[in-house]
Amino acid sequence: MVIIKWTNKFSNETGYVESVSTKGKCFVNTFEAKDAKQYTERGAKGMLKKLEDFGETENNDFELVEI
Repeated sequence: MVIIKWTNKFSNETGYVESVSTKGKCFVNTFEAKDAKQYTERGAKGMLKKLEDFGETENNDFELVEI
């Protein structure tokens, strides 16, 4: 299982993806890894594609972290 970590490209602030809102076209963040949504690697890659489609990669870098 993996979680998705984000890093803001401008402030270098970091956190984790707690959930992804398809309706709001954004992600809800958390600063605690234990509160991040767990994905299979395949599922996480799908979420990364959604985040890219939502424009979230303009301000953030995302990486998968194994748990």
